[in-house]
Amino acid sequence: MITPLSNKGLLLAALLFSASSIQAEEHKARAVINAWDRAVLSGELAARITSLPKRPGESFNKGDLLVGLDCALYEAQAGKVAAEHTAARVKLDNARQLNELRSIGSLDVALAQSEYAQTQAELRIARINTQRCRIKAPYNGKVVTVLVNQHENIRQQQELIEIVADQRLEAEVVVPATWLSWLQPAMPLTLQIDETGARVEATIAAISPAIDPVSQTLLLRAELTPSAALMPGMSATAYFTTDSTQ
Repeated sequence: MITPLSNKGLLLAALLFSASSIQAEEHKARAVINAWDRAVLSGELAARITSLPKRPGESFNKGDLLVGLDCALYEAQAGKVAAEHTAARVKLDNARQLNELRSIGSLDVALAQSEYAQTQAELRIARINTQRCRIKAPYNGKVVTVLVNQHENIRQQQELIEIVADQRLEAEVVVPATWLSWLQPAMPLTLQIDETGARVEATIAAISPAIDPVSQTLLLRAELTPSAALMPGMSATAYFTTDSTQ
């Protein structure tokens, strides 16, 4: 004999059925791991390479020498300009003294002042050129590729070395535009790396303000938990978990 459920029992059964119907739903999208800082450094001078202390894959710290250039010519030019600057300073001081004695006019002092200012600017340029003979690391990171060899002569603006800051990484995720109904900043997601199979936790840092009109997709930037297993250029599948009601 089946005993009818009481009102209380019916209410409990309804709540259990309703709770079971709200299930977690998983969404997948493709992603790529990028570095915040990645650059190809070029030479600003035409000179011969004298030093390449770092090879591909090696680490460096901010301020370390990456490429050294032969600076003999630029140092000689700086020395010549420094001598001219000193002479212009002496000439200006002498002109001011003579002007006080009424031996020359104010025009001669002005010309001496102008000559001194010109040599001062030329000296500054010469010193900048000597500093450019040593290309230093702008941040901590690793060498990706060395594009030249020691003893080669390079031209201005020639690409020399590619570097990357491998400790500051983020993921770029391409998702359908229809996901905007539930996507929001700081939302968690999980990345499964294609190359290693590792799973990495991340959070949405920013959502692109524009939708691609052709593919109807948009770009997300995700902050990654620091991990030694990650490298720039890796690809991954991003997993988002939401309630089925969303």
